[in-house]
Amino acid sequence: MSEAKRSYHHGDLRNALIEVTFALVEEKGSNGFSVSEAARRAGVSVAAPYRHFADREALIRAASASGFDALHLALVAASEIIDDSDELAEELAVRYVQFAQASPSRFRLMFSSGIDKSTSPELLAAVMRPRRVLEEAVQGLPALSISTDEGATALWSIAHGVATLTIEGLLSDTTTPEQTVGLLVRSWLAGARRHESPEQLTAT
Repeated sequence: MSEAKRSYHHGDLRNALIEVTFALVEEKGSNGFSVSEAARRAGVSVAAPYRHFADREALIRAASASGFDALHLALVAASEIIDDSDELAEELAVRYVQFAQASPSRFRLMFSSGIDKSTSPELLAAVMRPRRVLEEAVQGLPALSISTDEGATALWSIAHGVATLTIEGLLSDTTTPEQTVGLLVRSWLAGARRHESPEQLTAT
């Protein structure tokens, strides 16, 4: 019996359908399947998913939100055990990459361009939770020449770029993804402490 079917038979149809959605997105893309197909994959009636989701878009948004919630937990776990600010910034990026590696289909769905995040307060809130962990980590970094918002965006961009290259098989195999993202974070921190802010550079 699949994990989705076990979840359903334990009374958790909502999460079973979310797990099925991740698998279907991996196979067919975020627009390549129907709610009825998700129901068949989960081993339930075609009508069963509508107890929890109004339509396919609602199912996809819920699956995306669950992914961001899981990412948030992964990042919080690092912040709870690491006190050094530079080490924490690097570890957050490493765990971000590892999160993507652990479930590429979930990661791809979370950032799918076909998801309208503006229509789902639940999804928007889920997206912001890992962002706030990054912001809190950046706030603890000394002597940065950029704002907390800019720093969090930079850290997220580094981690996301390496994660995406990794799951698409486009990263060089001379180093591990963890080593690569760690090097990039350390290089970024050195540069952010050494140079003028983007506003200062523009003004000169």
